[in-house]
Amino acid sequence: MAGIEKSPNFMQTVADLEFPGGPIPLDSPFYIDQSPAEARACAEIGKPGSLIRIKAPRKMGKSSLMLRIIHAAVDRGYRTVTVDFQQADAAVFASLDKFLRWLCVNVARQLKLEPNFDEFWDEDMGSKVSCSLYFENYLLEQIDSPVVLVLNEVNRVFERAKIAQEFLPLLRFGYEQARQSETWQKLRIVVIHSTEIYIALSLNQSPFNVGLPIKLSEFTAEQVQDLARRHGLNRSDSYPVEQLIKMG
Repeated sequence: MAGIEKSPNFMQTVADLEFPGGPIPLDSPFYIDQSPAEARACAEIGKPGSLIRIKAPRKMGKSSLMLRIIHAAVDRGYRTVTVDFQQADAAVFASLDKFLRWLCVNVARQLKLEPNFDEFWDEDMGSKVSCSLYFENYLLEQIDSPVVLVLNEVNRVFERAKIAQEFLPLLRFGYEQARQSETWQKLRIVVIHSTEIYIALSLNQSPFNVGLPIKLSEFTAEQVQDLARRHGLNRSDSYPVEQLIKMG
């Protein structure tokens, strides 16, 4: 790379490099703290009934931030559940009932609980009410500590307008219920998505105008310089940092 001077331990650094392709491990020396986003998000999960919304294009650090939020939750003694909608089969989106049951069994299994649908799922009340009661009267009642529910790649739900229009208001419902219910205060929700929200929702039903918004942005010049140093590269004046940014 023209214009970049290699530090004496460059070859050793190359051997230890972590190439892009997934979230950066917690102990990685190559992680750049996107403060104040990380500090704000990790503090927010300490608040009863909190909702955090993380938005950024792909490969901008959402998954790495997610790992650190989960780590902060575990440090606090909270239970954590991660639901990645990329893992859902196409058949899961066949109906709202199938989708919500998939979500609930996913959460139950990660909390080491039996699904127990027969007692808490009532077709006469409908899927949304059943889902809400399942969380309130079963999942959250069985767990003594706060539960951090991370919903990753929610943009996959956006692609199913009918399901999104029913499911997204449920997130707002849980957030609103926490204002008056100690049970719902145990639940802290993290919503992560990479695309704009193009689902039509009324203002009092949308989960995207409440809670803490976190929008990840591109690295600053100082952060790029810091990352280059961590990779064993010393930038010379003949190779502006702006060119490094464009290469990212």
